Amino acid sequence: MNLLGKIQLVAVLLILSALPANAQPSLVIATNDYPPYATSSTDQNFLADLFAEIGTQMGVRFEFHYLPWKRCEQEVADATAWGTIPYRKTASREKAFLFSDPIYLADSHFFAYSANATKPPITYDKLSDLRPYKIGGIQGYYYEPWFEKAGLDVQYAHSEEQNFKRLQLGRIDLFSTATTVGWHLINTQFPPEEAAKFYTLEKPLIAGEGLFLMTSKDYPETYALLPRFNAALAVIKENGTYKRLINQYGLIMTY
Repeated sequence: MNLLGKIQLVAVLLILSALPANAQPSLVIATNDYPPYATSSTDQNFLADLFAEIGTQMGVRFEFHYLPWKRCEQEVADATAWGTIPYRKTASREKAFLFSDPIYLADSHFFAYSANATKPPITYDKLSDLRPYKIGGIQGYYYEPWFEKAGLDVQYAHSEEQNFKRLQLGRIDLFSTATTVGWHLINTQFPPEEAAKFYTLEKPLIAGEGLFLMTSKDYPETYALLPRFNAALAVIKENGTYKRLINQYGLIMTY
């Protein structure tokens, strides 16, 4: 942790120690716009409401900060935020951070675009099979080391929206994101006649794996907070609250 992070941690501890006994402590969660799960345009979205319910069970209040993905990870590394969501596990991340139980499970597919609405014969068995294609990506995503190891031609942008626009314009050939997120953005960003020209490759990049809260190992009391978070998440999954939120936001997911 750098000096600034240590100073900020001391300040947080001093503030919490001065609060009344019945005051709810606040935990910062870093995330980015990730519709339909989270969006900075409203504080009413699935992840914000989910964490409000978890916070009620834990006796804490979660404060969402919307930042670029790489900044989210850095905020957690510096312990200026307790956690960031939703993140997938990788070997390098598990060395540096702690992870909650799965918040939800989600597939990720490669998306493509066909101007004449016919499906091009793009198939692959392993990532290196995609070397002939221009791949869109987002800096800070879990797949960066995978794509680098496979020797793929990757052009990084700042958001899913930018990558789908680049797909439509033919500047990239493929872009991978969570399948639900991808179709949500396509259907909201493009008119129906254009949305119909997008498709996913048959083989998923990831099939039904978890997305998690990723937390700092250096945050005060994090080794006590994380088990409390997992216990609260289990309670709202068991008591029907989780399913109610899924239905409220029209989501289809497993957990």
